[in-house]
Amino acid sequence: MSTESGFHLAGGELTVTGPAEQLIADGRQVDFGVTAELFGGVDGDVVMLAGWSSTQTDAAQTGSAQADAAGGVRSEDGRTVLSLRTQPVVLNSLPRSVRVRLSTTPEIADTESAWELVLRFRNQAGSGLTWRAGLPAEAFGAGWSAPLADLLTIDDTATETAAGKEEVRVVHHADDEYYELLVDGEQAGLLIYHVIGSHLAITHTVIEPTYRGRGLSWVLVGRALDDIRTRSVKVSNYCTVVRRFVELNPEYGDLLGAA
Repeated sequence: MSTESGFHLAGGELTVTGPAEQLIADGRQVDFGVTAELFGGVDGDVVMLAGWSSTQTDAAQTGSAQADAAGGVRSEDGRTVLSLRTQPVVLNSLPRSVRVRLSTTPEIADTESAWELVLRFRNQAGSGLTWRAGLPAEAFGAGWSAPLADLLTIDDTATETAAGKEEVRVVHHADDEYYELLVDGEQAGLLIYHVIGSHLAITHTVIEPTYRGRGLSWVLVGRALDDIRTRSVKVSNYCTVVRRFVELNPEYGDLLGAA
């Protein structure tokens, strides 16, 4: 699948708080890597998703078009932030878990420091998903098998509407099986689904009357389908709003099966 038709890895950061910050600042040799097996690949074959190395040259840091000058280091809110060099891997090609392994000197690995990894995925329409996780000690050894789909969140963005610039968010309530559309913090709509095993059925899309006629149902359906695409489930649609959205946005047609 090309990056034009789905979410692809578009940046990431590794942050650290604690004694390891000073060791990194002192120029100790540090290498970090995030790897994963691809769907349909040969057993044991892995692809590098993201990495950072203290040996990267300034030219390599500035030669990438990726956000935050990939490969750089900065201080932010009392933390050291390492901007990762990432590969544009398509999210749908990844399994539900990825292996995170941080290779570094024992003195850095053994420090009582707090580490957090952030990976950012984007699609051509500008929608975003963010994966964020604190890293356990095993990430410095054989590697940590990290849940991918379970830790993805839909990015908050501001959307232009007929009423002007408003904060429009879509929040996934997985336990209750629905997506909630919020406009300036107020509930404006719901997309309701039901899961049986590995099968997800979309049943209803509802927009509050005071928010109708502003294109918000398209925002809700589009962001919900973007998120559903990451969850490796079979999808059926019973909702007329979703059916009309897919008719006008055929790039989503491969996601939906027969009702």
